[in-house]
This record gives sequence, structure tokens and C-alpha cells, in this order.
Amino acid sequence: MENLKVPAEIDLYEFPWQAPLTEVEAGCFGDRRFNEVIQPESLSVLERKLFEANPDDFAWAQSRIQDLPDYLTKYFVTRYISVFEKLGRKEANIYLRERMAPATERAQKVLEKYSKLPTTQKVAMFSKEFESGDNAFASVYFTEHSLPEDFQRPQLSFDFDQAEKHTKPEKNRSVAELEPDELRDMAFKLSQIASARHQRFAASAIKEVKADLAKREVKASESKIGEIAVVNTYHKLAAFVNEFGIKAPRKRKKQTELTALNDISRMLDEKWWRGRLVHIRKIMREHLAIAMGQVSYKASPYASWDCVREHQEQQKANYEYIKQRKLIDEITGEEADLWDMAKKSLSNPAIRRHELMVRCSGCEDIGNELELQGLFLTLTSPSKYHNSYKKGGFIDHWNGASPRDTQAYLNNVWQRIRAKLGRDEIRWFGVRVAEPHHDGTPHWHLLIWVKPEDVAQVRDVFISYAVEEDKEELYPQFDRNPKRAEKKQAFHGPFNYKPRCDFGYIDPAKGTATGYIAKYISKNIDGFAMDDEISDETGKPVKDMAKNVSAWKSRWAIRQFQFFGGAPVTTYRELRRFANNDKASFNQYLTQLNYEELLTIYEELDIREGRKLIGPPIPAELIRRHKKFDSKYLFVLLTQVYQADLEHENGTVTEVMKAADRGQWRDYIMGQGGPFVKRADLLITNVYEELPFASPHGETVRKLDGFDASGVFIKTRLRVWTIKQKPKVSDDAEAIAQGSAATVIGGPAASRSSVNNCTEPREDQVSDQLTRLLAPERRKANKPPNIDEAALAALRKGSSIRIDDERSIQIRPAEVDEYGEKRPAQLVEVSRVPADDLSWMNFEGWDEVLAQPETEEYQQPDLSFFPELEDDWPLA
Repeated sequence: MENLKVPAEIDLYEFPWQAPLTEVEAGCFGDRRFNEVIQPESLSVLERKLFEANPDDFAWAQSRIQDLPDYLTKYFVTRYISVFEKLGRKEANIYLRERMAPATERAQKVLEKYSKLPTTQKVAMFSKEFESGDNAFASVYFTEHSLPEDFQRPQLSFDFDQAEKHTKPEKNRSVAELEPDELRDMAFKLSQIASARHQRFAASAIKEVKADLAKREVKASESKIGEIAVVNTYHKLAAFVNEFGIKAPRKRKKQTELTALNDISRMLDEKWWRGRLVHIRKIMREHLAIAMGQVSYKASPYASWDCVREHQEQQKANYEYIKQRKLIDEITGEEADLWDMAKKSLSNPAIRRHELMVRCSGCEDIGNELELQGLFLTLTSPSKYHNSYKKGGFIDHWNGASPRDTQAYLNNVWQRIRAKLGRDEIRWFGVRVAEPHHDGTPHWHLLIWVKPEDVAQVRDVFISYAVEEDKEELYPQFDRNPKRAEKKQAFHGPFNYKPRCDFGYIDPAKGTATGYIAKYISKNIDGFAMDDEISDETGKPVKDMAKNVSAWKSRWAIRQFQFFGGAPVTTYRELRRFANNDKASFNQYLTQLNYEELLTIYEELDIREGRKLIGPPIPAELIRRHKKFDSKYLFVLLTQVYQADLEHENGTVTEVMKAADRGQWRDYIMGQGGPFVKRADLLITNVYEELPFASPHGETVRKLDGFDASGVFIKTRLRVWTIKQKPKVSDDAEAIAQGSAATVIGGPAASRSSVNNCTEPREDQVSDQLTRLLAPERRKANKPPNIDEAALAALRKGSSIRIDDERSIQIRPAEVDEYGEKRPAQLVEVSRVPADDLSWMNFEGWDEVLAQPETEEYQQPDLSFFPELEDDWPLA
């Protein structure tokens, strides 16, 4: 049966012409299209989604989101569409108005701070400037008789005016919105623009200098005129770079011709521009994430999820790079694994934490010896520097400050406190730790020691400077809640400084000074011994939040740990390096001796004057009578009791070296001159080797070479290592190998010590062992081993071969044990753990292996592997 349908009006009449006529306006296609909303052109993906969801209110909604980057508005647009589909047009518009507007205002406050930075429109405009008219990139050469402006520059034949008519205007996008490939393109364009400006400045520099000297009636040689011209060119180019909001490079306060050329070379380098832009992009995106509430107690504490993810990805990339590299001694050709070396350095958070605790404990010992009072101080910033409340919600009067801005505020306050204490002739020393609040805003904890009679004055100075800015908010009446204000006044009194700072006394009856600071050191490095601790800031385990703190300090380049007073820690490390070198030389010497010679050294311990060794625990006669005290025992005993020594006419120098070797920070500081020693009065100082023109930009590189002990130079950097990539395994071997184990067990390609004592196993031995393990029936039949050559090559290079899901095999290389005996190489079976190796997450600062430059005024070197260096901060 056919479905019935309602007849059209025209079907009701016998003939079509009998039906009434339709109105022209209603039947015209053009009239229907006139009432439709046409989608505008050049919409972004988010704008197109917004238009398709609600075309009637699109213009109003677009005005709400057009001032923010797409990656920030994505959440709001998605939520708006969801509300529109579920609750309707009215509720969706209310959501966009009430939720989007406050976030937009906060984001705009942040974007204003970066308004000088290059954008796509700015770069396009400057590109057109040097592309039009004369060719700014024409080859120009200086000669003895001509200047650059004397050369004829070819005109461009391409008509840019005609091309402009057929191109769309460049969309204005900030650095935060660009992808890595777009940043690369922008860096190239900026380097070309800088090169064009440099040529323009250099062309007129000499004439301007001569005119200025003539006006002032000053005579100068041609070389001096050229030097002044180069320096002036640098200043002009630096001013141009600063116009983009980027800090121009400057390594020296007083520019010379050479240093000016070094800095100019950086500003013309595409890689330098790209590095600045990449760094700025990360800073901008994290700052905007703070403004949008993505860094908070309720979201991601300390750092945004993107920041933590990017930081871990970078750490993993660094880890993979190090695992693929080895060190080669340029003189002897000996090899060492770079990963093994990294684990023994301060990149290892455990080693870094140990050193910090040793230094804090040493400072406490000095304070107790000098009968000083320990003080525990806390310094934070006014409420306008904080973005959100811990319980949730934005702080209305937030000034848009970044964690870096807040750190600058705290630095300024502390500098004024130090200056005031200096004017009052109050001496002190101690340590400072910077850590973040839940919203990323930093605050400081300080542990200092002062004379007991100066405590009251230190307290007054510290509190007065800490509360000076926005002091009115510390009065109870500042609270907008009258009842809460009345309660505060009854509890705190008319004025409460506690929200801004805190001042506490170290009471030995309650705990040591090191115990006060130990928690802050551990939670900001690796969360050691804090498995059950819950952070007051985040409500989450302290150990889990260590990665967020690491990402936070990396993104904002905040110096976390700083010691005030005493001798440099770099010298302390070099003294320990000298002691290790001395012990290694002694151990190497012992390996060349027989039993009688070892026993002779042992017998001489008690009789020779100025001996380097501690007396024997067992009489020499007893050792000679018993066979169990053989050469192995003597070798181990001598290596254990040996004490490094430094031959010097000043006995204090030797004692300072021994104190450093034993890890006694107190004795090291007191031997160097005490906690208040000036740099000029240090007993032992660092010595640097200067390598001229060693950097890509022709700069002189200072490299730590040793130390000066009261006029005697001691070299500690005895070997020169070169980093090279490990040889790649063939494709077939890579399919079999399950990751190189050479870096872990000390294989032939990467020994555990500086001297490679391992010998490669013979191929026939390995093949025989493989046959015995994998194919015993072939061994019984006297058949040749059926082993793939690629697998054999991979094994010999230190890789492992998987047998099943839980087991694999690898070669344990030959090595020398603690008794000096050589153990032959052999094939071993190891249990496999399928879990991922995440040890790379516990190591930081792979690229910070060089010594940090020293400032004119002495300060302790930084232990943070993301140091707060002005030269490293990209913003002007």
C-alpha cells in the first residue's frame, strides 16, 4: 500500500493555471538568500566552528575571542558550543560573557608586557622595508680607497607594488602562537633584517665619527676612528634589537672593538635569533597559562601541564643524546661513557643534595663555633604579585607579574636589606632557598647566622623592608569582610606582618639549623626521604611534585639555592678533584708492585716522617707470618688508608685540601679565611685558562684549569676529553639488540674508569658459549655454531639479545677487581624487567657542564642547573 501524502495546493485544482499566483518576493531565490547569514572569509578553525554553531551571534562572540591566541580560546569555544547545544543560546552567551571576559582581561594584561616583541606583521613590515628600494643585501666590500656607500647597488626588478595588490594582509600573530617551523622562518627574516640594518649603520659610522671628532676638535688615528665606529655600530644595532623587546647581547660592560664585533656577530646569527624566540615562546605561553588559571592548586601546581610535559621531553632528549655519546682522551685515546660521567657529576640530584647538606651543616658548625645566633627567615611578595587563591578563584588586583618579575622584586628587597645591614656594620652569612607557591609565585626561605647582640636590629630591618610595599593591606581593615577583619584584629593586633614575612630563631633544643633547611632542599631537588610527606601548597605528595618544581625553575631561570659568605664552592670541588687524582695515581703505582714491595711500603708507614698514610691497624710482623694477608689484602689495605697530600711550604694549604677531601666544609671555610673573608684574601683561588677565539662568535673562552695555592699553581684538569658519537649498530643488529648495556656494565666501548682495562672476548669463545646456551645439540654434533653475524657483532659491542619475555644474554667484559686480579670476559644471562627506564627523569642540567662566570662582586656559585643569569634571559 502506497503511503498517503498531503496534496500540494496546486494539486487541488483541475488545471495548474486555476491555482492562485504565488507572491514574487516569496518565490524568488534571491530573496531567500538575502535573509541568510553568509559565512565571512578568512576565518580560523575555531571561528568557523563558532559560526557554524551560532551564526546569529557570531559577530558578538567573535569580538570576545579575537584578542586572544587560538590555543587559549579553544577551551572556551568548545565549552560554548557544548552549552549552546545543551542549554540554548541564552545560557551559552551568558557563559561566554561571564567566564571569557575575566580571562580575556587577565590575558590582555599579560600580552601588554610582551607588546614590543616581534609579531608576524612587524616582521613582514620590516621585510618590505629592506626589500623595497635599493637592495640592502648587495655585496659591499671595504677597500683602501672606497667606502660602502660609494658602491652602486643594483635595483630589484620585481614589482612589489603590483604583487601587493594580489596578496592578503599578513595576520598578526604573536611569538606564543607560532609553531617551531614558523619560529625558524621568523628567525631567518630577523637575522636578514638585522644584517641590512648593520650594513646601513656601518656605511655611515666612520663619517659620523670623523664629523664628531672634528666638531670637538679632537685628533685620532685611523685605527682609533675605526674602533669607535665599530662600537657605535654595535650600540645602534643593539638599540634596534631592543626595540623588538629582546635583550641585545653584551658580554662586557666596557666595549672594545673586538667585544663589539663578537656581540654584533650574535645579532646577525640566525641561530641566536631562533634561540631567543624559542625561549620567549615558552615564557609567554607559561605566563598566559598562569593568567588563565592553568597554574594553581586546583589545576597544575607550580607549572602548567604543558610546561611539565615539555620539560620532561627535553630531559629525555638530553638523556638520549648523552647515552649515544662517549668521551675520548685526545692524548691516550682512552674511552669513557658520557652517561657514567654524568651520573658521577652534579647532574645527579643525589650528589647535588649531598653537597648542599654538607655545606649547610658546615655553616651551622661555624655558627656554633663563633657562638652566633641562627635565624630562619621567610620572605614573600605582596598579594598583587599572586594570581589565584589556594582555595580557588582569581585575585582581582593581580598586576600581571610573572614568577620572574616576582623574583626580581624579592631580589630588590633583599639587596636593600643587605645594604642597610652593611651600613650598620652588621656581618652575617647563610643560605637562601627559593621555591614556588601553588600558582608559581616564588618566595624565599633564608637561614642566616648573626651575632646575638645584632638579632633585634636585624629583625627590625628585615621586617621594615619586607612590608614597605603595599603595607596598608597588612592592616585588618584592609580585609573586605568586616567580620573577618574584626577577628584578625583581635588575634593579630592592629598590624600583622606574617603574610609578608616571618622571623624565627633557631632553637638547638628543638632541632638543628640544618634540619630546618633540609626539608626545603630535598623537596626542591628530588623529594628524598619525603615519601609520606604531603605538600601544604598543593595537597599532593612532595616527591611527585619535584618534577613540577624542576620544570618551574627551568622555565623561569630562577636560582634556587644561593650561599652568602665564605669561600667559593668551585675551589672546594677542585681541591677534591686534586685529591682524587692523587689517589688514582697512587693506586696505579701499587698495581705495578709485587708482594715484597707492597709489604715494604706497609712497614714504612710508621717510621718515615711526614708520612701520607694513616698507621696500620695490624702489625707488619703479623701480616708477614699469615698467608691470608697476601698481595690482594695489602693492595686493598693500602688503597683504603692512603690520604692525599699536597706538598706546600704553607701547612694551612695542605690542611684546607685535606678538609675538602674529607667533605668538611667548616674546616675548608675556616682555612680559607672564615665566613667573612674577602675574595682578595682567599688562601686558594681558581685558575682559568683563556682560549682566544674559541667560540663560534670569536670570543675568548675561560676554562677552569686548576687552583692557585698561595702563589703555587696546581693543575687539576689533567686530561682533555672530546665528546663523540658512539658507533651505530647495523640495522640487523638493532633489530636484535635490546639497548646497549655497555654504558652500565663498563663494556669495551665505554669503560667505567678513566683507564680501559677491558679486553674484547674472542669471537670463537663467544660463539661457543652461544651454541652451548642456545643450541646444545649442535655442540654435541660438533657442528659450527649457527649464529647471525649481526647478533654476534651486537653482543661484542655490549648489547644484549633477548631470549624470551623475561631473559636476555649479554657479554660481561673482562675487568680488574678490587684486588688487582683480572676477571675474564664471559657470556651471562640477565633477567629483563619490562618497565621503562625512567632514570633520566632524575637528572637535570645536562648542558650546564661548564663553570659559571664569576661576577665582579664575589657571590657563591650557583648550584641550580638552571641558573639565573642575566645574559641567558632573552627579554629586554
